[in-house]
Formats: sequence, C-alpha cells, structure tokens
Amino acid sequence: MRKGVVGVRVAALWALSWLGAMSWAGPASAQEPNVRAYLTPGSTVAPGGSFTLNVEVSGTQDVQRDIQLPDLASFAQFLSSSSQSSVQMVNGQTSVSITLQYRYQALAEGTHDIPSFEVQAGGRNVSTEPLQITVSPDAAPARSESSPVGPDDLFITAEPSKRSVFLGEPLILEYRIWTQVDVASFGMTRIPEPEGFWVEDVTEPGQPRVEQRTRGGVTYTTAVIRRIALVPSGTGARAIEPIGVEAQVRVRSGTLDPFEDFFGRASPFASRTVPTTVLANPVTIDVQPLPPGAPQPFTGIVGTLEVSADLDRDSVASNDAVTLTVRVDGTGNIPTIPAPELELDGDFEVFPPEVSESFRISGDGLSGSKTFEFVLIPRAPGSRSIPSIRFPYYDDAVGEYRVAATEALGLTVTGMALESPGSLGRGGVAQLREDIRFIRLGPLELRRVGGSLSRSAGFWLFLLLPLLAMVGATAVRRHRDRLEGDRAYARGRRAGRVARKRLAQARELLKSEDVRAFYAEVSRALRGLVADRMNLAEAGLQTAELDQALAGTGIVDDLRRELVECLEECDRQRFAPPGADTVARERFLQRAGDVMSRLDREVR
Repeated sequence: MRKGVVGVRVAALWALSWLGAMSWAGPASAQEPNVRAYLTPGSTVAPGGSFTLNVEVSGTQDVQRDIQLPDLASFAQFLSSSSQSSVQMVNGQTSVSITLQYRYQALAEGTHDIPSFEVQAGGRNVSTEPLQITVSPDAAPARSESSPVGPDDLFITAEPSKRSVFLGEPLILEYRIWTQVDVASFGMTRIPEPEGFWVEDVTEPGQPRVEQRTRGGVTYTTAVIRRIALVPSGTGARAIEPIGVEAQVRVRSGTLDPFEDFFGRASPFASRTVPTTVLANPVTIDVQPLPPGAPQPFTGIVGTLEVSADLDRDSVASNDAVTLTVRVDGTGNIPTIPAPELELDGDFEVFPPEVSESFRISGDGLSGSKTFEFVLIPRAPGSRSIPSIRFPYYDDAVGEYRVAATEALGLTVTGMALESPGSLGRGGVAQLREDIRFIRLGPLELRRVGGSLSRSAGFWLFLLLPLLAMVGATAVRRHRDRLEGDRAYARGRRAGRVARKRLAQARELLKSEDVRAFYAEVSRALRGLVADRMNLAEAGLQTAELDQALAGTGIVDDLRRELVECLEECDRQRFAPPGADTVARERFLQRAGDVMSRLDREVR
C-alpha cells in the first residue's frame, strides 16, 4: 500500500514538473522575433578562403527559409547552405533560435559591403544590419584547432606554358593541386571562362595522375586537375581569372572514442572531414601582335605547317566525280584552319569539302592534322590542272612568314562535254501529226452494272465502320494514358518534334551574329533527341557517355561517328572567336539535320 502511495506522489511530481516546463516555454511564443546577421570565422578572409553568412532568428520558429540574399557574385562564389536550431532555458525562460548558414568562397581582394536584406519571421518582415567583409592576403589563416589546414598545406597553382605569345599562338594552362594533408575528395567551385581566347579542354580522362614533387624544399603530393589549351584572339595583356576548388580534408578529430587504448591515446579511426576552399593564382598572358606583311590568304596559324594534295585518280570521264584530298599537318591552332579556296576554271563543279581533324598537346603548344576532301566533277574534256594550294603561316621559331604549298596536279578528262538540258541534237526534230498516242484501238468490252448489294466491298466496309471506330478510340485512349503515366514513352514520342523545333530555332539564329547561340542550339537538338529517345538525363550528358549509350543499341558506327563529330564541332565553335563564316554554318546545319533525320529513324 505504501509503495502505491509513493508511486502516486512520484507521478504527481513528474506532472507538476512537466506543467512547469510548459509554463516556462509559454513566453517563447510571445517573444518578438529578432533577426541577426553575422560572419564567421570573422569579417576578414584570405582570397580563396571560405566564410559563412549566418542569419540567426530567435523568438519564433516560423521562419521563411527561402531568403532573397544580396548578390555577392562580384567578390564571392556561393558554395552551400545549411541550418541548425537550438533551444535554451535561462531563468525559467525558453528561447528558440534557428540559424541559416550560407557558405561562400572569397574571390576578389578589397573591402566589400553586404547590404541589409529582409527575413520573414513570425509573419513579419525583419531587416538585418548591413555587414562588411575584407578580402586580403594578410588574413591568411594559420593552422589552428578550428582551422586545421594551413595555407601551405593545400593550395592550387596555375602554370602557363608561355607567358608571352603572338596573336594566334597556342599555349597550355595547367592547374595543379599541392597537398600535405589527406584529401578525401575535391570539386571545382568556380571555372571562369577565359575572355579573349579560343579555349579547348584537354584534361586527360579518368583519375588524375598523382606524384610526389618538391616545392620550396617541401615534398608535396600533387596532381594536374585541369588542363586547357588557349589561343588568344586579341592583343594586349590578357588576365585569366583563377579557378576555385573545395576539398574535403580528412583530419584527426582530437577527441577520444570507445576505441582509445589503455594509455588514453585517440584511436586512429577518430577522424573527420573538414571542407577547405582554395583559389588558384591569377595569370596574365602578354599577347603581341603579328608583324605586318602577312601573305594572303593568311590562315592565322602561328607555328609550322606542311601540306599535301592528291587526286584519287589521274584520268576521269567528263561528268564523273573525282576526289581531291588536301591534308595539313603541323603545330599551332590546327582546328581553326579554314578550307582552302580552289582556283579552278568554270569547267569544274566543286562541292563543299568533308573535313576531319585531330590534335594533341605537343610540348608547350598544340599539334595535329586537318584533312579536306573535295568532290570535283569536270564538265568538259581535256587536260586540266589543279593549281597549287597555299597555306601562309607565321613561323615564330624564325620570326617570319612562310607559305606551305602543294604541287600542281594534272587531270585528264575524257568523253564529251555536257549539253545543256534545253538543246536539241540532230535527232531532236519533232514529228508533227504523229505525236498522238491513242488510249485504245480495239473493240470495247462492256460489263453489266448492278448485282447483289451484299457482295459489294463497300457494303461490308460500312458495316465494319463502328467496330473500327471503337478500336481506334480504345487505341487513342491507351496511347494518351501511356503518355501520362510512362515518362520514357512520352519523351520518346515527342523527341523528334522537340529536336526539329530546336533545329528550326538554330536556323533562325543563322541570321544573327550570335555564333555561340547557334551552335549551342544545334547541340541541344542532337543531344536532346538521343536523350529523349533513350530516356537519359539531358543535363550534363557528355559526348562520350552519349556515344557509349548508342553503342549498345546497334546503331551503325558511321552514324555514331557523325554525331560525335557534330557535337565536338558545336563545343569547339562555342568557344571560337566571333566572325564565323555564315556559309560554313549553313553547311554544318545541313549536316546536323541529316544526322538528326537518321537518328530519328534508327533510335527507337
């Protein structure tokens, strides 16, 4: 009996304690919302370092988390966002606070203002106080418990192969990571597009090759994480903005855990990852103009060139096709070499060339080859000559202009000249009064009209019309239901229509000077068609992944190769200097349209 009384008393005390806690918590809902913005780890940060814009809301839990933050893009790169909440009880009062955290990477040096912004809390709009942040190299943090990675432990360098080049001369820019700490993973936070350059990403696929190197007497683990080829399109000092990287660094946690040994040392498993942001050094390239006196038509190539030409046969009948192959090898920006202008007489019909190219990194620049295949049709017999084909270039090794040229080629054309369609030969005299062709000359065979209605095909077709209409309506209904419920089926059905619409938009862009938008729209049409037909995510779909996906569908190799070449041409032209030839774009659009038509038929 006494135990029962004790139990009742304990229950009563617990209930009173709970009611008291609820009464303490009551005033929290009646508090006025308070909003405070502040920076961590402080208002000074080094270039490439990270800082957090904290928005602390107290007095209410009703907070609109989609805050319209001020634009900090002029000096910082947004990284990530998170939130945390806390509840405190002081002197019988319960306070609830929610902190929204926004991480940034500092980019531009100087003192920058973060203007006031509004936060909706407790049904009210509350404004924060304006803030200031200073980005300065003097603020480079040393290693500490809160920041265990020092500036000499992890950094990125941008290393150009040349710092002074001629207009049109290629160079290679490598971004290399150096570390003395355990980097679990890393990612690019900022990849600015170099202005005033033709750009090509030549980073080796796969994992970066890791090696040990000594820098300043210290041994680092290092790897090239990005490599790009640059060809300047303008003269003067050209600044290349740095890239940003965020690495997840694995460090010892410094706390004991259940695996600690008898002597109290921390377990080797007691570790944590710390996000660390770094910024590469800025690079300035001095671009010098080429000397005057360039021979015409100048290719714009700075390097060395060799050119060869040959015909697939030395003799051909008139009105038959012959192939002229022109191959250019050398160093420099080979992909931008234009097709040569053939100086042929009017007896030849010349078709646009088929172009193929390849290039690679060679020393501190680029080298490669480009091939043009022209189809020629001679219209008149006789001995013809293909004049020498010239490619002027600037040889920076000797500091002078040179010309790579082919030998003249001879071609014997046999047969007769093509007559115009409207001309008449000797046998072309019309025979009047004999040009009537009678439909029938023999006696007519008459048949009786009429008969049984039930034997008529039209009668039975009329009877079957309701059944056919019902079957058709059912098929349409099932088709619509599948469109609504099967996303892959719906994407496949509309793929061709969407791709043709995008290609039509690209045709409209032909009239404008926006070359990049034109090639971007063609790329979207081709990628989108394949992605929709195969139910792949179009966003971020790489050319290699697309080609690999098509390889498993039985698509012929030449169609896959054509598609890859078109996509690579789009990527290349989007970063080429302005002023691309409109005729070349029209030819490319026709080629892309042919590829799209074949894909529309074969990819199902």
